[in-house]
Amino acid sequence: MTKPSDFTPERVLEVRGDLVANETKHADREAWLFRLAGVGLLMGGWAVVATHHSFGSPAFLIETIVLASLGVFAFLAAARAVRIAVNTEKRLRLGLLVHNMELEQMAMQDDLTQLFNRNYFFERLERELETAKAFQRPLSVIAMDLDGLRKINDAHGRRAGDEVLQNVGRFLLGQTRASDIPARLAGDEFAIIMPDTPAAQAETLMTRLEKHLASLNIVDRNDLTLTVRASLGCATYPDAGDSVDDVIQQADAAMQVQKDERRASLPSDENDGLTPVPPVFRRAGSS
Repeated sequence: MTKPSDFTPERVLEVRGDLVANETKHADREAWLFRLAGVGLLMGGWAVVATHHSFGSPAFLIETIVLASLGVFAFLAAARAVRIAVNTEKRLRLGLLVHNMELEQMAMQDDLTQLFNRNYFFERLERELETAKAFQRPLSVIAMDLDGLRKINDAHGRRAGDEVLQNVGRFLLGQTRASDIPARLAGDEFAIIMPDTPAAQAETLMTRLEKHLASLNIVDRNDLTLTVRASLGCATYPDAGDSVDDVIQQADAAMQVQKDERRASLPSDENDGLTPVPPVFRRAGSS
């Protein structure tokens, strides 16, 4: 996904930088301990040699050279072992971090559209609303329901419908800002959280989405060109209320008004795809 999450690229770099810095300090401490130990052993061995042979004698020189060579070899081997251990630990930690990020993304992502899923949408909306209250900033939510997806499923099969949903997911990712949170809530129901966004700006995006989506031609695996339209509605905190339920219910109601108006303007044989909007914005456990 190209949209924000709790693990942003900046956060990954920050965590990785912290790991590298900590491991570098740890490695430096161990390396100096090994150096001091090596020097101590070398000096101790040289003292033993000096007590058994007269200074400057051939035996003394030979044993000093051998002892020094062994000391240098042991010192280099110890330093290499420390470096290998640190690099191995670094790879394991970074691998664990990436794995945890992948698990988190799987938990908050809709598999079909690659948008955020329903659970993450409501969790994020709660947080964004609290932020908007704390800083007295506007927060907008756009609700979107695809019109006619049922007709596509009936006429061309669910795989064609899935193609439409996947294309709509890519479309929303491309049309929204990096700070926006587009999500698929259920079936053909979508929503977008727009932090720090007044109503006028959200309505501008809503108009653009409706216009561009109507001109989006989707070619499925059978080379069929499919088109889809959407009904959209918008609500903005604080005008829509000060709770998650208030905001999403108003966005849902505005979307339903547009859907009803469109249904009324079409002949009966063309509006059967405009199914009433189910209460998908209700959170689990709410009535």
